[in-house]
Amino acid sequence: MELDPGRTAVVVVDMVNWQVPNDVPEGAYWTQYYVDRCAEVVVPAHQRLLPAARAAGAKVVYLRVGASKADYSDAIRPFREGFRMYGARTDQTECEVIPELAPEPGDVTLEKHGSGGYNTSDLDACLRELGVDTVLYTGVAANVCVLLTASAGFDMEYKGYLVTDATGTFSDELQSAAELVMGSMTATLTTTDEAIAALESNRGVAASA
Repeated sequence: MELDPGRTAVVVVDMVNWQVPNDVPEGAYWTQYYVDRCAEVVVPAHQRLLPAARAAGAKVVYLRVGASKADYSDAIRPFREGFRMYGARTDQTECEVIPELAPEPGDVTLEKHGSGGYNTSDLDACLRELGVDTVLYTGVAANVCVLLTASAGFDMEYKGYLVTDATGTFSDELQSAAELVMGSMTATLTTTDEAIAALESNRGVAASA
């Protein structure tokens, strides 16, 4: 695994308050497995990866899923009722990045009005302006928004890595299936430990060059 930190971004998909709950609200599609995996695996992985990425000179880009209009009309049609149910407006607390992973100066946050980051946000334009051609994908849910973002990035010729332990979904089976689908073509599977090692290794090479 080789990463040039200056051309790499960690794209954090939907780690916002309404998508990373502390429990399973009545009627929600989340499962206890999802809540537990986020708390015990996904959030701690981000808490290690994001500081390492920043220190190495890589960019951190957050995608925040929700609607920006009061009537939710700028969201994709299949999501509008769900957004309305959870108050998922990008000017509200529900769509803020969770406090445990709060953005720092130099990070980028983008509104995302649907599933795939490239299709329903300004992600592509942002990454190209930053000079990024390699993406570490993290966040939730692995089998929906992360999958669709990574798959679109493949078609747009970004070199993609799925940081498996920094992603989560609703069951072990769906997590494994998402990793299988992405790992078969659209993104190379990696772990937080491997990504940090690659970033730190290449930072050292760049500094001594």
